[in-house]
This record gives sequence, C-alpha cells and structure tokens, in this order.
Amino acid sequence: MGPDVFAAHPVVVALDDTEFVRSIQKANADGSLTFFCAIDEGIVFKIAHGANLIDNLRDAIGDVAGRIGPPALILSCDCILRHLEAKQTGVRGLVGRLLADNNSVGFSTYGEQFGGMHINQTFTAIAIAKDDAPSH
Repeated sequence: MGPDVFAAHPVVVALDDTEFVRSIQKANADGSLTFFCAIDEGIVFKIAHGANLIDNLRDAIGDVAGRIGPPALILSCDCILRHLEAKQTGVRGLVGRLLADNNSVGFSTYGEQFGGMHINQTFTAIAIAKDDAPSH
C-alpha cells in the first residue's frame, strides 16, 4: 500500500464532535502505520469518504466570489494528498483549469496548522478581490 491508496481512503478522528483527517504516510514492514501528523496512543479512527473534489472546490470558489467578487488572485496551499486523489480519479486537469480560471497560484503542502492541530487533505487559500472602483 502506498500514498495513492491512503489518499483515496483517509481516516478521521473525532475531537469535540468535529472530525479531522489524519492522513497515512506509509505502511511499515512491521504492520504499523506512519502518519503525516502526530497521533496519540488510543485514538480511534473511522474511514472517511471524501466529497466530490471538483464540486467541492467549485462551490468553495463560488462562495468566495459571492462574498468578495471575482478574485484577482487566490494564493493556494493544497495538500499533496488532494493532488494524488485528483490524479487517481482523473480530475487533475479539471482541478488545474478551475484554479487557473480563478487566478489561483500556489503549491502543494503536507497539510496545514489549525488551532495548534495539524490537519491533512485540505485546501487553504487567501483570495484577493479585484478593485473595480474608478481611480481618482
């Protein structure tokens, strides 16, 4: 088993009624797993099923555009496991076009920090609106 399998079948842990993805980095020869983030002993995992990557990304960008107008620039940090999932499911080109059509630039990450917690399979971005106001 490798990254493609783990990207397609993430596990989640529930903390305070909120589920967080905990992505597996590799399966070890001794049967143990190495994760991309710290895992406390005794944590119970559930296998997760992801949302439609294209629909989810399109909805998120649409929500942002509805709030600020068409983005002039989106600075994107996209977890490498989302990239692997997009490649594996054959939508990598669609993801790239959707991001390019919305002025997105960025890079792949190994997850993000949120409130002191490392989370995986995320897309984190900063969107900057176009200034359509006439100059004086």
